[in-house]
Amino acid sequence: MKRRLLLAAAVAAPAAWSLRGLARGAADDADGRASLPDFRRDGDVDDSEAFRRAAATGRPVHLPAGRGRGPGGRYLIASTPQDRLPSGVQVLGDGIDRTIVARSYRRSAPFVFFFDSDSADPARNGRNMIFRDFTIEDEVEKRGYAEFDYLIMLNGVSGARFERVGFRGFRGDGLHLGSGTVLGHERHNLDVSVVDCVFDGINANNRNGISVIDCDRLLVQGCRFLNCSRYGDGTVNKGDPFNPRTGVMAPGPIDFEPNDDGFAVIRAVTIRDNLFRGGGGYAVTLNLRANDRVRNAQSGFVITGNTIEDRDGAFTTAGYGGDQAIRADQGYGVTFSRNTIRRCRTPFILNGMRGVTMAENRFTDCASHSEIGNTAWNAEVTLTGNRFERVGLRPAGYALWVRECDRLRLERNEFVDCGLADRRFGVGLAFVGGRITRLAMLDNLFSSPNGRMTQTAVAFQDARIDARTATVGPQRVTFAAPPVRETLRLAPV
Repeated sequence: MKRRLLLAAAVAAPAAWSLRGLARGAADDADGRASLPDFRRDGDVDDSEAFRRAAATGRPVHLPAGRGRGPGGRYLIASTPQDRLPSGVQVLGDGIDRTIVARSYRRSAPFVFFFDSDSADPARNGRNMIFRDFTIEDEVEKRGYAEFDYLIMLNGVSGARFERVGFRGFRGDGLHLGSGTVLGHERHNLDVSVVDCVFDGINANNRNGISVIDCDRLLVQGCRFLNCSRYGDGTVNKGDPFNPRTGVMAPGPIDFEPNDDGFAVIRAVTIRDNLFRGGGGYAVTLNLRANDRVRNAQSGFVITGNTIEDRDGAFTTAGYGGDQAIRADQGYGVTFSRNTIRRCRTPFILNGMRGVTMAENRFTDCASHSEIGNTAWNAEVTLTGNRFERVGLRPAGYALWVRECDRLRLERNEFVDCGLADRRFGVGLAFVGGRITRLAMLDNLFSSPNGRMTQTAVAFQDARIDARTATVGPQRVTFAAPPVRETLRLAPV
């Protein structure tokens, strides 16, 4: 699903504010930081203008814990696209659980912090922005879902760093790395890191923790994503803004979704050592464009060492349509490795991908099956050293479905006790439809210590495995089952 960002009158005709003439000195911390409370003026309705006055000094802005104008000492801040962060801004608190910045509802504005470079040229980007040691929050429980209300939106930044920042109760996105507020605006984000942060959707009635429309070199490491994203109800209806189980399902905690243009850049992405717990959508969504329709190929995704548990889905991808993946010359270079997924509904879906490796991941106690192929071909897909244990607990009782794919390699994977939880029926691997060419299936383990899994691999009537190009060697099977080549309707070796 491609987004169309259309904001109301507050978004029209952006213009940066300038308060460079403010005096310095008395309003600085002893270490040279500009302390926000010292920049308040009579007539201020919240902390927004005091923040902007402090930021305009060019000094790091310090938000001392408990000294905001809101309940419990919260800082009340809101921004329109006219209220832009200055390049090089540093926003520093006293700790993720101590300094709290709340979205101000004393003014009409869709963001807490906002930046736009007004340029397609990265040389004119905002640079070296730092956000550290505070929590930023909205009122999702009180006010409900609002797709286009973000805590932070950055368009055209280089070197933005988020360290120990909490994003809590966001109604739309927590952090949005965008390309402007209007479709067709070209902006490019570079070298963004999000480290040791917490994204807590509270009640899963939000869109995404992080949305990425454009970013070259992104690191998300050591973060926690809790209760993020609406579940939806399987329809395309708008849904009840106070019920996350209605309307369209949100993509999930981290979502890559370039707009329908040719200039978006998404590459060199690392998502490492994070925890994803609770909520709808998929922990990581790669909703990419066909690489032959963009100036710069989307490539270089490493998703590794993450723990994903008790949520709707783990990974989903989309790229090329139809059979483009087998004809294209540009792969996506996606690696999912050493991730631990447990008690999720759907482990993963690969659709329209070229160039994906899944290695040494562990999928345990998942209700539904994974899918390679859904509505489009995949190509150059390798699954090696993965373990599927008690996957497919609900009908139809399968661990992995495969549809159209060219050059699929399945090697040293383990399918253990896969199948229905309430009776003895289960299948590790099913080729369910379409053509599968150049299949390699080597040294996989099929084991059923509790008698749940009854078949190793099957080919449905609509599946056509090309026997001439298939390499299906001996598999390790620990229960009574026909040979895999026989169940796949391939001639004996």
